[in-house]
Amino acid sequence: MTLPAPKLDDLTWADLMAAIRRRIPAESDGRWTLHAPADPGVTLLELFAYLLEQRLFWLDQVPDALVVAILRLLGLEPPRPARPAVTVLRLGAAGRPGLVVPAGTAFWRDPAGVLRFTLDDDVAVFPVDGVVGVVTDRDRTADLVAGRGVPLFSGDGGAASVRFALPLTGEYPAPGWLSLLFEVDSPVAPSWSSRAVAVGAPAELRWSVFREGGDARPCAEVVDGTGGFRRSGVVRLRLPAGWTSGERGLLVSTEAAAFAAPPRLVQVAVNVSAARQLERRTADLAGQTGAWLKLPGQRLVLPDAADRLLDAVVRIAGDEWTPVPDFTFGASADRTFVVSRSEGACVFGDGLTGRIPRPGGDVRVAYSVGGGRAGNGGVTANWVSESEVTAANVVQAAEGSDPETVAEARERAAGSLGEVTRAVTAADFVTLARTTPGVAVARAYAALGAHPGYPCSRVPGAVTVHIVPSVPDDVVAPQPDPAMVCAVAGRLAGARLLTAEVFVRGPRYRDVGLRVDLSGLPADRARVSAVVTSALRGFLVDGVDGTGWPFGGALRPSALVRAARMALGDLADVAGVAIGLDGAEPVEDCREVPLRPGELPVLRSVRTRVVAVAEPGEGLV
Repeated sequence: MTLPAPKLDDLTWADLMAAIRRRIPAESDGRWTLHAPADPGVTLLELFAYLLEQRLFWLDQVPDALVVAILRLLGLEPPRPARPAVTVLRLGAAGRPGLVVPAGTAFWRDPAGVLRFTLDDDVAVFPVDGVVGVVTDRDRTADLVAGRGVPLFSGDGGAASVRFALPLTGEYPAPGWLSLLFEVDSPVAPSWSSRAVAVGAPAELRWSVFREGGDARPCAEVVDGTGGFRRSGVVRLRLPAGWTSGERGLLVSTEAAAFAAPPRLVQVAVNVSAARQLERRTADLAGQTGAWLKLPGQRLVLPDAADRLLDAVVRIAGDEWTPVPDFTFGASADRTFVVSRSEGACVFGDGLTGRIPRPGGDVRVAYSVGGGRAGNGGVTANWVSESEVTAANVVQAAEGSDPETVAEARERAAGSLGEVTRAVTAADFVTLARTTPGVAVARAYAALGAHPGYPCSRVPGAVTVHIVPSVPDDVVAPQPDPAMVCAVAGRLAGARLLTAEVFVRGPRYRDVGLRVDLSGLPADRARVSAVVTSALRGFLVDGVDGTGWPFGGALRPSALVRAARMALGDLADVAGVAIGLDGAEPVEDCREVPLRPGELPVLRSVRTRVVAVAEPGEGLV
């Protein structure tokens, strides 16, 4: 649980006096009878209450420097600096084939050119005309253009491939790496995000190029930002020797498509790179140090950096000075400085905490400006640069934030004290598994004492965690891919107790067959069957409260009947539901059908049967 911030000055003078007066009769054994302000004793108590109220107020006043120092002692981040917004730019340079736009090139969309985004990577601008075509089992280009997700590969573990038709023109050689954006429907942070975490790919992919009617040739080098289509990302391909833009086919294949669910492609774009709202600059500031005296509090004011400074690296007379959040833990000999965003300056120490720099000498500063919430924005196509290359951001610019205040850092620290970092209880294992960075885990179940090597007995200290991947609703009985299992296992291994033995596995499913008895003859039997099948399948996945069927939760016929009746409404009357497990014939029984601990039901079949309408009083003796 999160520890609330203590409030120490919540007693006023009136509250203190009321509490004191209530204690007077008991403390004086009833001998103090006059409690009016005219009594000298009451006057003294009022004075003491006044002094105590002042001390309580002082006790709750914590200076910012102390807050930052406590955060660092707790191993938490001090107030975070401003962060730059990030997006993905698609570049265009009509009539200029072979152009390579270097990393660090600035683009802007505001007329004043203040909010500048710089490219993370070099971009070779290939001649493009049209949209990217996608072919899986059939041509899916129209679905992609219409915004409908295109499922790639499969999740059955077999061989699979997908072909892309790149809209390139002419017969030009490759000016550099081919860069493509693949945006997929995934909750995992994309490759350009500051929250991105590298995790093993769910399948080993091979990237090849081909000409229509020709053989495929593997790419010379691949930098796969999608992590095997686990997340959205930028893929950079170094094309094989002799390639020209007439070789427009791109083949992505795998021998084992071990995806938890087919990745769903949302968008593809060519000539792209991640771009961040910052600019990197250098400045020679030897002129400022010439006027310095050997006094504390010296500063270097950087050009055009007020309210925009992100970070800086300072070299004075050949020595490098290191930026720090504050001077609280500094020593007198430390070459450190503090970055002041509001002033756009590097502030040095006082000789006690942080060395005072000597005046004169060579001074060079490499610094970055930008950041803040102003960089966030939607998708636009009006980006320009000094080189007259145009661009459009194909994803929203996001993650830009202003500097964190000390009060905001205190609130974040209070929340972080309630975060689970060690795996002690079963709930801890579940929380850590679900929040593993870089993978999408929907649910988890910790079986205490379960050891895969000893399935028939409980082993002290052993814990088997079953994880359910986050997949679309149409995927039945999903299993995690091997890399996801390894990522969760690695996190739990670092958080477990020394004596614990942790195993990570996929969920255990139990096949369920249902027979739904309908009272009377429905008008549309096919529609009734489809509606009740969809409703019961969703009910066995989501459970009663929509958070998922409880692991090992028994199947109750009454709950299944209620779910079927709510779905059908006036289409048909449900008389009962019979349940069968593991392919057995469904048996009509009012009792619960138990599952083994940790198991989840998966609906394999639903049959509907029409039964006679029961007359009132029928069957009564």
